Amino acid sequence: MTKKKQPLKEDAALESLSLLKATLESTADGILVVNTEGIIASYNQKFRNMWGIPEQVLANKEDEKAVSYVLNSLKDPQLFIAKLQELYATPESNCFDEIELKDGRIFERYSIPQKMGDKIVGRVFSFRDVTERKSMEQQLLYQATHDSLTDLPNRTLLYDRITENIKNAKRHNYIMAVALFDLNRFKGVNDGLGHEAGDLLLQLVAKRMSRTIRETDTLARLGGDEFVLVINELTDQSEVFPIIERCLSIFNKSFKIHQHSISTSASMGISMFPTHGATAQELLKYADSAMYHAKNQGGHKGYQFYGSYMTDKAVETLDLENDLHNAIQQQQFSLFYQPILDLKTELVQGAEALLRWIHPTKGIIGPDKFIPLAEETGLIVPIGAWVLNEVGRQLKEWEALELPRFFVSFNVSVQQFKDRNFLGEMEKMISSNKINPKSLEVEITETGLMSNATLFLNSLKWLESKGIALVVDDFGTGYSNLNYLNILPINKLKIDKSFIQDDSGKGHNIALSILALAKKLKLKVVAEGVETKEQLDFLKKNQCDEVQGYYFSKPIESEHFIVFVKENRILNEKHSNNNQVIA
Repeated sequence: MTKKKQPLKEDAALESLSLLKATLESTADGILVVNTEGIIASYNQKFRNMWGIPEQVLANKEDEKAVSYVLNSLKDPQLFIAKLQELYATPESNCFDEIELKDGRIFERYSIPQKMGDKIVGRVFSFRDVTERKSMEQQLLYQATHDSLTDLPNRTLLYDRITENIKNAKRHNYIMAVALFDLNRFKGVNDGLGHEAGDLLLQLVAKRMSRTIRETDTLARLGGDEFVLVINELTDQSEVFPIIERCLSIFNKSFKIHQHSISTSASMGISMFPTHGATAQELLKYADSAMYHAKNQGGHKGYQFYGSYMTDKAVETLDLENDLHNAIQQQQFSLFYQPILDLKTELVQGAEALLRWIHPTKGIIGPDKFIPLAEETGLIVPIGAWVLNEVGRQLKEWEALELPRFFVSFNVSVQQFKDRNFLGEMEKMISSNKINPKSLEVEITETGLMSNATLFLNSLKWLESKGIALVVDDFGTGYSNLNYLNILPINKLKIDKSFIQDDSGKGHNIALSILALAKKLKLKVVAEGVETKEQLDFLKKNQCDEVQGYYFSKPIESEHFIVFVKENRILNEKHSNNNQVIA
């Protein structure tokens, strides 16, 4: 009986050992077991392959020799030895860490004591190759902290860098600058050459600027065409100037994109730590305020340091934006009309509808104060829709009074033309008010028209088909490429008032060129801003078609415009009768 049981026990032990060995070999981890005497008790083939240890090194089962063999492959062999010594000195401890190899691989190491009952008899090491996983993690981290277009740090990493630089500045009594800048007229590149060209421009700016900044500084992209430069480890604000001017000098040379040479510039705002702010959020906010101040100021310098008055201006702008929302809801707008006269007869031919905001506490606000804000916020679209409907209502009302037929011109913004509902609203306004489309003139600025010419072509042809005239406003102040005058269905050019009111003579020379050009192209010309008899005589002499300005009338409300039209007719009839009597 005893003899029979003995083989059974041996078979069971062999089966258990075979199962253990199969388990060790099937695992994805490299396994090493070392006893308390430093002798290798067991290992699997995965362990040997991972570490590249020859079989003969492991054959003598000395852990020390195996350790000596792998040291040359480690990035930090001293740290590896120190950790092993710590583990062997504290047999009951567990360990989980990472080991970096010189060839770029990364192993996770997990080690626990080997026990038989309560007694520690050795140590088990498990090694896992996590190189691929770590690479993926690093890629994901890079993507999460860097801009995909320019490879620059993004907003997330920028905030971290500024925060760390603030800590460093506090420790070493440094000051720091945060400079936020964007590209001037970048939208024109996107609209004119396409977004691919815009993206290439941003990449070129990032590369040029990256080569210009110091190694200790950070250049990041916030989004769009906005970038941030963090200048750290400064001892005095005066050190900022040469750095900023060197950075902005990258715009002195044009950027080559496809077949185009693009010249651009930047507007930059600068805030200082600790003078202007103590956090990343504050410094960026104040740099942003300074940047918009630099943009509004214009000039060759291109940058502005933050001042508290800028925040006051920003608050004022924010209040104005809120009021503008209310103005739309509460219909606080009104149209004033400036008469447009035929220069030969001096009879009223039409009027330009000019928008005014009747603010409940600030009184009448001119368009120059709120239209730029409306365009920036997108509110220009609902405001423009209100203007359109009000023009239609007013024309219907005037026709009921049996006034002489005349046209009303009104400004349409680029954003309105881009709005898919614009032509439908125009059609609805015409049909609902039963007005003649020929009594409408649409004005769009030369810059707005030229930068979106192909985009607007279908809309402009629709206007032409309805008999609605197209007037190029502020002509002569925008693009010098005049090919669009032959391509687009334009009826009239409006000479900017700056050329009419220029006493130096240069403005009048430009006006003469415009008049000559219009005559060749068989386009009508209207001159705005006529304020003196000398200006009027100059335009009469050079055969301008129509005029408007304070010499005849300032923009006036509807009821006063009706009176002006009637008086204008009476005066002209008297003048005509007097001429007949004299004759």
